[in-house]
Amino acid sequence: MAVQEVLKALGSWEINLLPQTPRDVLDALDYFGHVAIIPGRLDPLQYGDNLLATARYVGVLRTKTIGDDGRTSAPQDDLSVGGVGMAFWLGDEDGKGSVYENAVEPASASFADAVTMLLPASGAVTAGTLYSVTGTYTGHHQYESPRSAITYVCDTMSTTSIPVSWRVNGNGTLDAGPDSNLFVTTPTCVITTKDAGEDMAMRALPGSVDVTRDVEDYSTRVVLLAEGEGTSIATGAADISPATSYKDIHGNALTLTRLVSESDTATANAATRAQLALSQFTSTRNALQLSTSDYDVHGTFRVGDRVWVYDPDSGLMDTSTEITFRGQRINPIKLQVTETQWAITDQYTVAYRTAAGVWVDLTQYVEWETDATSTVTVGDFARQLTSAGTEPVGSRPNADTSTPGQPTFVEPFTGVAYLDNRGFTRARVVLSWNAPNNIDGSTILDGDHYEIRYAVDTDMIYPATWAAVSQVRWQDLQIWSQPFAAPDGKWQTMVVNWDTTTAQLQDLSPGIGYDIQIRAVDKTGNTGAWSGTTTFVASTDNIPPSTPAAPSVAGSRIAVQVTHELGKSSGGTFNLESDLDHLEVHVSYEPGFTPDTATLKGKAVANAGMIQAGIPVVFTAQVEETSARYVRVVAVDKTGNKSGPSDAASATALLIDDAHISDLTVSKVTAGEISADWIVGARIKTADTGSRVELNSGGIGAWNAAGTQTVAIAAADGSVSIIGQLKSGTSGKRIEINPTASFLPEIRWYPNSGTDYGYVNATSSGTDVSLGMNSSPFDDGGGTQVIARSYLTTANGARLEIVRADLTGERRGGYIIAAPGNLFCGFNSGGSDGGYYYADAVRGQFGWNPSNTANGNYLDFTSGRTRHIGQWANYAAASSNDGLFTGSINSGSSVAGTVVTWGPTMDSPMYPVATIRDSPANYVYMSSTPSTTSAGLDYAIATNGASAVQFWCWRM
Repeated sequence: MAVQEVLKALGSWEINLLPQTPRDVLDALDYFGHVAIIPGRLDPLQYGDNLLATARYVGVLRTKTIGDDGRTSAPQDDLSVGGVGMAFWLGDEDGKGSVYENAVEPASASFADAVTMLLPASGAVTAGTLYSVTGTYTGHHQYESPRSAITYVCDTMSTTSIPVSWRVNGNGTLDAGPDSNLFVTTPTCVITTKDAGEDMAMRALPGSVDVTRDVEDYSTRVVLLAEGEGTSIATGAADISPATSYKDIHGNALTLTRLVSESDTATANAATRAQLALSQFTSTRNALQLSTSDYDVHGTFRVGDRVWVYDPDSGLMDTSTEITFRGQRINPIKLQVTETQWAITDQYTVAYRTAAGVWVDLTQYVEWETDATSTVTVGDFARQLTSAGTEPVGSRPNADTSTPGQPTFVEPFTGVAYLDNRGFTRARVVLSWNAPNNIDGSTILDGDHYEIRYAVDTDMIYPATWAAVSQVRWQDLQIWSQPFAAPDGKWQTMVVNWDTTTAQLQDLSPGIGYDIQIRAVDKTGNTGAWSGTTTFVASTDNIPPSTPAAPSVAGSRIAVQVTHELGKSSGGTFNLESDLDHLEVHVSYEPGFTPDTATLKGKAVANAGMIQAGIPVVFTAQVEETSARYVRVVAVDKTGNKSGPSDAASATALLIDDAHISDLTVSKVTAGEISADWIVGARIKTADTGSRVELNSGGIGAWNAAGTQTVAIAAADGSVSIIGQLKSGTSGKRIEINPTASFLPEIRWYPNSGTDYGYVNATSSGTDVSLGMNSSPFDDGGGTQVIARSYLTTANGARLEIVRADLTGERRGGYIIAAPGNLFCGFNSGGSDGGYYYADAVRGQFGWNPSNTANGNYLDFTSGRTRHIGQWANYAAASSNDGLFTGSINSGSSVAGTVVTWGPTMDSPMYPVATIRDSPANYVYMSSTPSTTSAGLDYAIATNGASAVQFWCWRM
């Protein structure tokens, strides 16, 4: 499980998932989604697409593996996902992508315009920051991917002093321009074998370094064959300047002319491309591979950045360059980081982004790597422009009949042992090889991939330590010359992209030899021969178990019993490594003793099965002593690696195991005194009579001094009987049952630390029971203490009311009485009724104060009629929103009409209905439309003098 980043190439990544990963998470991991790896821990749902710009790495998901890990019995527990870098969206290793089917032809275009024209038409990559580059570009691009075309433009417009490059960012945007704008060109890091550490503005990386320098590709002249066929082929040439200092055997200036074929290069660009091709081969090839655990990709450098490299013993130095590092003057050479490979540890957040933009947090499901070693490959910039001149020289067009040659491994390989997520020790190795040419000597231009196969080497003799041999029975060993036989295994194959020359094998068995071969395959399917077999031994298991926690010890006069829950000294139980084999038990008289063969009292089996099942180790050491002893344990794994000793646990021999006692009587118990019965299967009691407690086969009981049983807990059905008060606490929030004898039965609730409480109680009258639920007292606003209660009684029915707290029964507010024959509710204040509602089987009433026969005012509904008992208002307190208005007008003189005024101005007109008392008979009618202030009434004839008009008015 690692990430491989390669300059201007796809690279690769792979993440192992835990077997318990939920199915819905696995189903969400669809092809061509994106995985982001972010330093630190954060919530992907909160930050969303902002993670694409801040992530250390963003990759495209192309593979999903659901397999079976043979080390466990669980099915389909080998889960992983993998893919390539964001450069995939410009075109993959096969040239697939948003290919230009119609020609794209920039003509005297600026660098930014040319790159914009060559971006994928699908929109998979959009323009980010395009920096200015001197010059213009003219070219023809058809039937190729944007990655190939943009690389061609950058290479063509590069110069030795101002190289030009590109990168695809995590958010799918493309940055392109001079390296000084894209990468760090003034190094802040030194890679040196002489020293390591921090300086003011410089950092040096420690680790193992492999340096390669050669002149295999050195050239003094390049002739480039551009577009055209036969005699019409356009050419361009470039010569080395200044002249080479190398000589042939006769002292002549060295002549090494290289032919380069680029059929898609326009005539105008031939000379430029020839000079570009020559610049790749005018110096030695300088490549360096660093394996280090002290590598921070953001804090030190990234792929594409320049670093200082200084190794005088390997010739990696430049006398024209001088820097001061840690007080010393050194002359390093400046090289470019072309490739990095780093592990995914638990210091990262891993998240997946679906095609719909939905984020899924994978962090809790990742099987982390415990080893953080990183591999860094650097080489000078000119050497990296290998995209120019990769066609075979000859007549064109030319069928691909070339066959790749054999790649050669670069040895020795580097490897380490590590602990996987299950606690087993595994090994991994980083392979490196040199890319081959075709067997005819031409450069491979259509390389597709490398195939690597490896298997366990069955011929080698596997060494074993005495500690490892001591764990194996004699009858299980093989022949004398090879006591441990190698496991039989078939070839396992892995495929590596063509644009990389390193790979990592993981999950290898430590200390086991492996045979390995490699071959090259081109895009046409031509397969090169397998390389010769190379044998290497995976890193041995040199990782000791963690220091175990101190054991628990019980001592007797004849033995010490040691119990251990297989936990680490740092905390926890059953969390030691899964390759654990046994525990050594050491006993001594000194608390700080050092375990050795003299203190070893025995070995206790402790393995992965016990850890998984949570079974503790129990070991008895026969130590016949009477003084205090100290016990320490040491964890030993299957390879024989030993942990540090645990802290010491002490035990003093005070007890004797019951297996060594023939009988036991009460007189032998010295910790206390037992003066009653002590019989197995009988009873335990504090006394025979009076106040006592007893435990017997029937249950548990308690009696008071009078012999009355106050507590009874039945063993048969768990029923409980308690006589007396029952409290859930003595203060604060609590419940009390039967708090006093005078209010039995009663339950009180104390919700806080005060003295107020609410309670439920029951009263009786004969055989009937009444039940009350009461609040604590409170002030009614007039200085009287009242309570709110619900009272269920057989005498008065169900009542909900506010009454005086002194329990006189006097109502002090609203109340409801639901009796078998009626329902009554209303308001009463100190014995005086107010508004009320009443209902029974034949009557309904509502109004005010029905008990006041003189002034009561209410409506009565009964027997099919409605009665209003009381009086209507007579010009009394009229207001603008009255709906009904009554009145009367008396006259002592003869009148023919009158005007009725309302008093206030009404919200809308009032319409009167009037009668007249007069002799002879008379009648009244409304002479005009009423207004909001008055209405006019006329009479049929003038009154005789003494008359009266009564009227009702309704407001419309």
